[in-house]
Amino acid sequence: MVLFTIHCSLFTMAKPLVLPEKQAEHFCQLFVSYDSSVSTLSLRAHRMMQPDDSLSVEQIFAGYVLLADGWQTMRLFPHQKNGVVSWYSATDELPASIDSEHQKYIREVFPRLIAEVQAGHWSTVDAYIDRMIQYQCQFGGSRLSSKPSFAIIIGLIGLISILVILGQFSSLREA
Repeated sequence: MVLFTIHCSLFTMAKPLVLPEKQAEHFCQLFVSYDSSVSTLSLRAHRMMQPDDSLSVEQIFAGYVLLADGWQTMRLFPHQKNGVVSWYSATDELPASIDSEHQKYIREVFPRLIAEVQAGHWSTVDAYIDRMIQYQCQFGGSRLSSKPSFAIIIGLIGLISILVILGQFSSLREA
């Protein structure tokens, strides 16, 4: 029923529009805070919906978020204060600890993004999404780093080294 309602609402709007799959997948890389956890929109979308014959889950979900005003309640904007990260939607009462420049960004980014989607300016849409992901990674705490941390890289090198050593050890035992 949810899928039908969302799908129908996308096509009964004044300006029906479906995001291209590339932009929808890119958009769904954004993080969202939901029920005290943070995950990508893609993960959230796949938990809620199934693809239909012509649209991916990301296209349906991105359409709901962008074109059916779903963005107004989604907690997509992190803010750190005293080492604690809180997430806000664009329509939330924002704390005074968020400076005016960031408050303006939070309030204006979606209307501007939606205008670019409706105009079909896909490279500009991608640039907005990239900046939003960068914002989330910068202010969302260490868990959201878009680049692998040094500790992860060292851990992977260590794991690969152990596997190589084990592989050499097992080949010696077979000989």
